[in-house]
Amino acid sequence: MRDGTRTGKSMKHRIGQWFKNAKIQKKIMIIYICIGTIPILLLGLFASGQERKTLMEREHRNIEDSVSQGASQLKSQILVYNNLSDYIAFNQPISDVLIGDYDNIFSMYEQYTATVDPVLSSLKYFNPNINQITIYLDKNIVKHDTMVDSLQTIEGEKWYRQNESSLSQKVKWIIDAENKTSFSARTMPIMEQNKQKGILYLDVNYDSLFAGFDDISRDSYGLYIVDKKGNVLFEKDTFSENTASKNNTKTTAKKSQEKRLSFPALKKKMEAQENGKKSNYLIVSADAGVDDWKIIVYQPQKMIAREIQTLLVLVMGIIAVCIITSVVASLAFSRFVVRDIKRLRDNMQAVEEGNMELMVTSDAGDEVGSLIRGFGSMLGEINRLIHEVYESKLTQRKSEMTALQAQINPHFLYNSLSLINWKALEAGQQDISKITLALSSFYRTSLNRGKNVLTIEKEIENMKSYLEIQLCMHDNDFDVIMDIDEEILPYQTLNLLLQPLVENAIDHGIDLKEDGRGYIKIIGRKDAENIYLTVEDNGVGIEPEILSSILEFKTKGYGVRNVNQRIRLYYGEEYCLRIESEVGKGTRCTINIPQKSNDPADGTS
Repeated sequence: MRDGTRTGKSMKHRIGQWFKNAKIQKKIMIIYICIGTIPILLLGLFASGQERKTLMEREHRNIEDSVSQGASQLKSQILVYNNLSDYIAFNQPISDVLIGDYDNIFSMYEQYTATVDPVLSSLKYFNPNINQITIYLDKNIVKHDTMVDSLQTIEGEKWYRQNESSLSQKVKWIIDAENKTSFSARTMPIMEQNKQKGILYLDVNYDSLFAGFDDISRDSYGLYIVDKKGNVLFEKDTFSENTASKNNTKTTAKKSQEKRLSFPALKKKMEAQENGKKSNYLIVSADAGVDDWKIIVYQPQKMIAREIQTLLVLVMGIIAVCIITSVVASLAFSRFVVRDIKRLRDNMQAVEEGNMELMVTSDAGDEVGSLIRGFGSMLGEINRLIHEVYESKLTQRKSEMTALQAQINPHFLYNSLSLINWKALEAGQQDISKITLALSSFYRTSLNRGKNVLTIEKEIENMKSYLEIQLCMHDNDFDVIMDIDEEILPYQTLNLLLQPLVENAIDHGIDLKEDGRGYIKIIGRKDAENIYLTVEDNGVGIEPEILSSILEFKTKGYGVRNVNQRIRLYYGEEYCLRIESEVGKGTRCTINIPQKSNDPADGTS
C-alpha cells in the first residue's frame, strides 16, 4: 500500500517536473488541446437545449433594432421636411411678397419670380424626394407655376375638407396608404399675423419616406405603420417575395396568403399575446417617434424554427470540426506565439548591447504584440527625451544669442534719441518730443541691459510707452485700459512678453475693425501660485481654423508663437499662452507664469 502511494507521488512529481522543464511551445500546445476540447464538447451539449430560446430572443432583438433604425430614419426624414417647412413658413421675404398687393399681374409675377421661385426651386433641387411645394393663398391670384396658387384650388379636395379645422402653424402630416401619397400642410404664421390666410403644402415621395423599412428582416415578415386612431399609414410584407423565389406555384401563393395578416387580425393576436396567450407569430411593436405613429412587425415562428433546426445541425458539425482542428491549430498557435517572444528577446539583447536606434514594432493584436509595441514605445520615448534635451539646450543658446544681438550699442541709440528730443523741443514740436521720449523709454526697458527678466512693473511701463507711440501713429483712434493688480508689480517676468500680443491686437484686431471704437485692455491678476497677464481687444477676432494652429510652426504668427515658446522654455511645459477669440467680437490672450519674487541676481532690480 505504501509502495503504491510512493509510486503515485513519484509519478506525479516526475510529470510535474517534466512539464515545468518543457519549452513554452510544448506547454501551450498541451494546454490548448486539453482546455480547448472540453469546453467545445460542453458547449455542444448545452447548445442543443438553449439554441431555440437564444435564437428567438436574438430574432426579437434584431427586429427591434431594425425597427429602431427604420423609425430613426423615418423620424430624421420627417424632421428634415419639417425644418424645410419651418424655413419657408417663417421666411419674412417670402411672406412679404405673398402678403403684398400688386397693381397688375406683371408686378406680382416679377416679385414671385425674384423671391419665391429661387427659394422653393432650390429646396426641391437639393431634396429630390420632394414632389411639390405649393403655397395656397386665400385671395384672388393667378396660379404661379406649381409654387403659388389660390386656396380655392384645394377647397374641394377630400383631405382639405377633413383637416381644414385642425390645420395650424404646427406641421401636420397626412398619409394615404391606399393612394400612396404623403404630404404635410400648415398655415403661414407671418401671414396670419397680417390677417391673411395661407396654406403651405409639401408633398414628398411616399416610397422614399418609408424606405427605411425596406429590408427590416432577413426572413419573411409583415409590417404595419398606424396612427393613434388605428389608420394604416404604411404596410409591407415579404411573404410572396420569399415563397415565389422558392417555388412559383399556386400552393406557395396560398401559403404566403395564409401567413399574411390583416391589421384587424394582427390587432387581435397582439391583444391575446398581451393577455399571456401563446401566439404562432413573433410580434414586435415600437413607437415611430412621429405624431404618435406606431410600428408593428410580425413574423411566423415556423420560419424561425426552421432556421433553428438547420442551425443545430450546423453547430454540431462545427463542433466536430473544431475538435479535429484544435490539435493542428494548437501547433500553429504555439509556434506563432513563441516566434514573437523570441523576436522580443533578440531586440532586448540588441538594446543591452547599445543599439538604441533599433525600430521595434508589431502588428499583432494579442498580449505579446502589445508587449512588443510597449517595448518599442518605451525605446522611442527614451530616444525622444534624449533628442528633446539636446534640442532644448540648442534653443536656449539660440535665445541667449538673440538677446545679446539685440544690445547693439544701446548708448548710441539713447544719445541719438536724446538729441532728437532736444531738437524737437527747440523747434517747438511737442508731439515729436513725446514720441521720442516714449521710444527711448521703450527701448531702454526692452534692452534691459541684456537681461532676460525684469519686474512686471517695468514690463507694464514698457507697454505704456509702446502704446503711447501706437496712439500717436493711430491719431488716438482707440482706447487703452490698464487693469493691473498692484500686488503683482514686484514679481518678475520675461522681457517683452506683452509687446507682441499688443502689436498683434492692433495690427490684426482693431485696425481691421470697420465700425465702433476699438480698445485694448491689459489685465494683471494672481492666484495662490500663478500670475495671469491678459491682453484683450474688441477687434475682428480670429477664424477658428486659424486659431487652432496659430501657436504651431505652420502659421506665420511668429511673434505670438515666440512668446509661447519662451514661456515654456523658461518656466516649463505647464505654463503657456492661451488664446480665445470670437469672430466679430474680439480676442483675448492670457499668459500664465509662476510667482517669482524680484531677484537682483537675475537683473530685475
